[in-house]
Amino acid sequence: MSKKEEMFTLVEQWRESGLTRTSFANQHGFGSESFNYWCKKQYNEVVKAQSPAVMTLAKSSIKTPRFVEITSDPGVSPKSLPVRMEFELSGGIHIKIY
Repeated sequence: MSKKEEMFTLVEQWRESGLTRTSFANQHGFGSESFNYWCKKQYNEVVKAQSPAVMTLAKSSIKTPRFVEITSDPGVSPKSLPVRMEFELSGGIHIKIY
């Protein structure tokens, strides 16, 4: 088994262990900085690669809306729900989360 395979196996064991990175590294006899390196490397090579592909578009083709309306169940009136969070932004903008 190569060093990379060995370390990736240990990273997977750490993820399942519930321990902190430092505790796990100490239990296995290597430094936390070294283990952090392998965790990041394993994440970049394995975890990201298994994630669904993200479509990338040229910046010039991306049109960002200035306003996005989010609606709830049409049968529920927001006025009947308690306000859970409210934000008052500059320019007189109010955001209420019910």
